[in-house]
Amino acid sequence: MWNEPAPLEQMRAELRPQLPERAFLKRDRGDALLITNAPAFGFSPEQLPGCIVETRGMLLCILPDARWVADFEAAIPEPPDHLSRTLMRFRGAEADGDNLRLFARIAKLMDAQPSPGEIEACDRALRNRAALALRGGCGGGLYACACVCALLNRP
Repeated sequence: MWNEPAPLEQMRAELRPQLPERAFLKRDRGDALLITNAPAFGFSPEQLPGCIVETRGMLLCILPDARWVADFEAAIPEPPDHLSRTLMRFRGAEADGDNLRLFARIAKLMDAQPSPGEIEACDRALRNRAALALRGGCGGGLYACACVCALLNRP
């Protein structure tokens, strides 16, 4: 059973102290995990520990980096379902940008009340990325994605 905070909660807790007091830190509606208006308060770092950042006007889009995803994978001692067990071969491999964005997409659902359709769409995207990885593409981060999907599918 998973007793840790959800990935989005963990990332918020780590980032909040680094941002200006008045800046918001919200779930991104795009392909990043979080978004903040910190640049509006003069805070526009090129790097945040454990994150990939992209400035879009007065907003800062935040995506977890491969190291952060690897730390998340290491915190899951046993795969929670069959899919995650089959993707254990990719555990510890460095994730590429597409797999990081998939992880962010899936992790955002833990912070929401997703519909079965949203969960199914993420599961399908994960299985597509896994198929690519099995044919020689990047598999890094897919174990973490599968574990989060398994948590979403629990009653």
